[in-house]
Amino acid sequence: MSVANVQQQTGAQWLLRSAARADIRMCFANPGTTELPFVTALDSVPEVRPVLSLFEGVCSGAADGYFRISRKPAMVLTHLGPGFANSIANFHNARRARSAIFNVIGDHMTWHLAADAPLASDINSLASPVSAGVWRANSAEALQRGTLAALGQVRGKKAGIATLILPMDMQSVPISAPLADVVVNSSKDMHNQQAVEELAARIRKNERVLLLLGDDALAEKALLQASRLVGLPQLELIGETFPATSEHGGGLPAIRRFPYLAEQAHPYLLEFDCVALVGAKPPVAFFGSEGYPSFLGDPARMITVSEPGSGGLDALERLADALKRPAPFLATPDRISDAGLAEDLTPATASQVIAAHLPENAVVSAEGGTLGFPFNQLAYGAARHTTMVLTGGAIGQGLPCAFGASMAVPDRKVVALQSDGSALFTPQALWSMARESANVVVLIASNQRYQVLQNEMKRTGNLPQAPAVQNLLSISGPNVDWQALSASFGVPSKRVASVSDLRRTFQAAIAEPGPRLIEVMLP
Repeated sequence: MSVANVQQQTGAQWLLRSAARADIRMCFANPGTTELPFVTALDSVPEVRPVLSLFEGVCSGAADGYFRISRKPAMVLTHLGPGFANSIANFHNARRARSAIFNVIGDHMTWHLAADAPLASDINSLASPVSAGVWRANSAEALQRGTLAALGQVRGKKAGIATLILPMDMQSVPISAPLADVVVNSSKDMHNQQAVEELAARIRKNERVLLLLGDDALAEKALLQASRLVGLPQLELIGETFPATSEHGGGLPAIRRFPYLAEQAHPYLLEFDCVALVGAKPPVAFFGSEGYPSFLGDPARMITVSEPGSGGLDALERLADALKRPAPFLATPDRISDAGLAEDLTPATASQVIAAHLPENAVVSAEGGTLGFPFNQLAYGAARHTTMVLTGGAIGQGLPCAFGASMAVPDRKVVALQSDGSALFTPQALWSMARESANVVVLIASNQRYQVLQNEMKRTGNLPQAPAVQNLLSISGPNVDWQALSASFGVPSKRVASVSDLRRTFQAAIAEPGPRLIEVMLP
């Protein structure tokens, strides 16, 4: 053990050095008064890079995107209960994505809590629903125990969001203990071999089988094994509706997303004799829909081959081996072209232009359904890329996730497919992109309305007539000036109204380093 490892240091220095020892290198922060000793400690721990965001929801979303792409946890620093509350929506999405995040929440001095000062709140109750574990550091010993437990959580097999509530005086408390020493999990993923054998037998009987792929089964190596199964009669492959990440293009098998609407998804599942869950959970309706069950399909026809995050690759390989399928292969890429498109910009034509000119090895953050859903239908024909989507349904993920991904892989171009309504939940991410020269191209589908709500209104027969009620679904009057907004945050922008404009502007944005925003004017 080195002398540096046991020298006296402040609680915040000890925590940060312990985090760095566990390979945490990024801290997305929006600090306040109670975190100033922590901020000062960052000065002496250069291994952890602090990154400021103007809104706490950007911090949590960025840490989520960072983990999804790098598979390494980042740290989030927020100010007391109200500051943390601003970040909860994207922590919810991160929890659904199974992202590992070390979440540090500053609190009042331990001796000041009893005074019930204006910013005091029940932080534990706020943090618990989105955390795999919550620890409070009310003493030097509790700080050490909590840090060790939290780091063990984010680096363990069942990684998740680990929250440490850190009072201001504990950030400055002297600590002479050795740094927390956390072993990074390296256990082998497991699958259900008996389920694999049963599934192979069903396929040999020529039963109609659906492989519902999720989580690790949508990674590149797993999809290469899945390619061995392509062409089997009566077998279909489909991906979860909202996976944390999925790989597409460049000859990988075409994996479309599971239907979003219950009235489409439930009857689709009933077409199959067997639904095999590979890295996926049993599918449920996104919202309750009259006439359809919450748990979609027939549970008696479902078989779990591997749990999310555990053994998808091995399961697909064993299944293909059992069926004596040929070696993995990449198909000859059938690249999407945008030649011959009419000039009218629609979600379909805009998505085709983006797919046709997507750069190799891009990361696509697709939150807005206006561009995200039609793009997914074309993703197989684009260049090789990784896609992140809205895992938990809490709006405001897309821009922060794109920013976090760019911090994880600065050499890869990140393309954010965003809608104007959802982008307005976390537009502060643009400022962080500008400050950090993030390599992100943001495409805003601009139609001045909440399109998803209008679609749901029509689908459910809820059609308001009063102008004041109709206005709840519109964001026009006044229209948001995306050019002025983007410029105020430091991101250059262009507005496009035709296919050729979008093609030319997107190609130029891809060729330039740093962030760019393109407002795509749609009817």
